Amino acid sequence: MRHLFMLPMLLGITPAAFTQSISGNLNAGEAMGALAYGNVDIYRGDELVASVLTDRFGNFHVDLDTGLYKCVVSYDGYVASSRMVHVRADEKADFAVERDAAAPAAHAETRRRTRPRARGVPGFAVTSDMDHRMGMPFPDGDPGAMAAGGRAANPGILTAGEVNDFGKWELWTDLTKTVLAQMQRAWGIRPQGRHSLTVQDVRGLPIADAEVRLVRADGTEIFRARTDNTGKAELWAGLDSDELAATGPNSITVSHAGVTHRMENVRPFGDGINRLVLDVPCGPSSQVDVAFAVDATGSMQDEIDFLQAELNEIIFRSKKIGDQLNFRFANVFYRDEGPGEEYLTRTMPFTRVLSKAVNFISAQWAGGGGDTPEAVEVALDSAINHLEWSAEARARILFLVLDAGPHNTPAVRKRMQELVRQATAKGIRIVPVAASGIDKATEYLLRSVALGTNGTYTFLTNHSGVGLPHLEPTTDHYDVESLSGLLARILKSYTYMPDCRQLIPDLGLGLPDSLVTTANGTDSTATAVTGPADSTAITWRYYPNPTTGPIHITADRDIPELYITDLGGKVLQIIRGLHADRTEVADLSAYATGIYLIRYPVKDGWVSGKVVLQRG
Repeated sequence: MRHLFMLPMLLGITPAAFTQSISGNLNAGEAMGALAYGNVDIYRGDELVASVLTDRFGNFHVDLDTGLYKCVVSYDGYVASSRMVHVRADEKADFAVERDAAAPAAHAETRRRTRPRARGVPGFAVTSDMDHRMGMPFPDGDPGAMAAGGRAANPGILTAGEVNDFGKWELWTDLTKTVLAQMQRAWGIRPQGRHSLTVQDVRGLPIADAEVRLVRADGTEIFRARTDNTGKAELWAGLDSDELAATGPNSITVSHAGVTHRMENVRPFGDGINRLVLDVPCGPSSQVDVAFAVDATGSMQDEIDFLQAELNEIIFRSKKIGDQLNFRFANVFYRDEGPGEEYLTRTMPFTRVLSKAVNFISAQWAGGGGDTPEAVEVALDSAINHLEWSAEARARILFLVLDAGPHNTPAVRKRMQELVRQATAKGIRIVPVAASGIDKATEYLLRSVALGTNGTYTFLTNHSGVGLPHLEPTTDHYDVESLSGLLARILKSYTYMPDCRQLIPDLGLGLPDSLVTTANGTDSTATAVTGPADSTAITWRYYPNPTTGPIHITADRDIPELYITDLGGKVLQIIRGLHADRTEVADLSAYATGIYLIRYPVKDGWVSGKVVLQRG
């Protein structure tokens, strides 16, 4: 029990100082049915100080300091309600809201719709109970009990993997010269001339959303990006595989808080990561924009069902890392150009009300299509350039869910490069979610788009047994996860930031590291890991944890290559030739405050450990 009590301290997580709270339940007044995943906003005066979601039973809890607050609840199809609450201890505030008479009929009554058979799914012809699909009250408290089409949702059944080519940079560069070279020529896109930059303040805290430009000596802009939640920016000297990347000496300009800083003769990634420290006030943005661009052609029904059944819980799990995170959601559904299509794109603008976004998704179904390529570039243009992304944000994330690439024409190839540049200039990270039907050329294109926008490539796998066969990615190995767990993990890793007190949120990522314990009263970390069935048990130790920079690493076996990465998977250091029972010291002091991973490969998996870098 003592070890369990010490765990939060070892991870650098200090419990909140609040001793008061507001808790309650959100329900539909006439039936007292729980309204799951509703928005609960807490204001002190005009300032939004906390924003949470109700759980699947309609319950919520917010820790607060003493004071007078306005509690506002919102749910799509219902009239918003508010109440003043004087917080002196643990206060209760239950809300019974009424249906909004002005809401669209689909939100206020049950209706059934027969959908056409999904392309490639034999016998798929279903009807749907729209109240279940659209987030109406669930007397049994389980809104995930029914998926679209009246089929069992089976939350968590879809399996997926991730290939983060930032974390396997040498492998990626080798693949693009060999087995993926033909695909590179087919699409004419190749992020090249990589330059990495990290921006932090004098306290070591990451600075997010700073505008970063890679420029030639004459001031001509080569590439533009924004720093992410870890303070990092990825810049490319070229995207066109048929053109040479701009060579140095190049410079980087960083604009933040109205001031522009210039770094001369910056290093390409192969020579190290560029670093800039700014003396600016602490105050990370709480804004997080999440959009989905979804292929809605006939073969995509399983993936749309997944979003309908599980998006609530994915966002709920992601948002729990911080009460002050202010999420907004938007959707773009798309098909293809042609006379037989019902629409080309169908868009829902950004909203803070999660139930509204999910209800929009729940009103969609797969149809149309015919040929394999779809209007991917049109959907990306709608999402990147026509949604109103926040002017300031700690994260802007666009999930691209699809099972086919765009039409491969000269105009589309050029447009895809332009869209990558436009996304990165706005700080939008694109995360493709590749479903069945993806071929190798499309896989290469999507991985290039992910790299170009500081995103990562994800894909469905065959382990769930759902749908048509899924393409194995060209890589060395990957971990199999539930798709819902994978998307939640990515959202958490893209949105977490230390606060101004350098407190690290508990992400609950479920990474494959073992129980953390104390040893002889020190802050060392002893980890006993059992690898795959055909490997031996491994014991290693790394300390101190948290650390202000140096980390001592000892293992009871030789490790050819040990990687230090951030939570996004980017490799920051490689320690080669670690010998059994010999201590190696890695220095993390140049990095921003945050969570880092110590990882090394064992057969087809990884052994990982978390390290918290914390100053002050």
